[in-house]
Amino acid sequence: MTLRFLTTLALCALLAACGFHLRGMGPGGGIFPYPKAFVSGSGPVAEQLKIELRQIPTVQLLDAASSDAAMIAVDSENSERKILSLNSNGKVSEYRIYYTVSYRVNKPGNQALIPSSAIRLFRDYTYDENNELGKEAEAQMLINDLRQDAARQILRRTGAQAKKSAATPVEQTPTKTPESQGPRLDAY
Repeated sequence: MTLRFLTTLALCALLAACGFHLRGMGPGGGIFPYPKAFVSGSGPVAEQLKIELRQIPTVQLLDAASSDAAMIAVDSENSERKILSLNSNGKVSEYRIYYTVSYRVNKPGNQALIPSSAIRLFRDYTYDENNELGKEAEAQMLINDLRQDAARQILRRTGAQAKKSAATPVEQTPTKTPESQGPRLDAY
């Protein structure tokens, strides 16, 4: 028993020493680069974004828009179901669920970070007419998963775009090169 306890303790110490963190709990608060955020929109993806942001300890979620906070606006979201395949009797055997979210992100100071963009996700599922209630419940679970995926993609895209815009150097005034000062005399 003592050897097992010491082995477990040693493994936990090694895991902590390697820098392992749960998603969103590591240094920098995970993938969202701003300390304050506001989410506008009343749909399920906006609610999921609020849940995701509340789980990041370095981010303060605001109840109202502020000039010193990033703003994520979920403009629209919808889902649709299309037939993917039919069985030999001409009955539906598979569906594909599409989920589309339109959003935009402004960084603090109300400057556009991500202009109007859209995410379109999909999942496939088999359909059995003999188990209609179960398959409808499965479809609803898939839609909930798509909403979570969309919210996480918005946060990842925001983080990536913020890093990209921070890495872009500020435009400098051009310096005079020898070619711009007139013809070179030693070229003749």
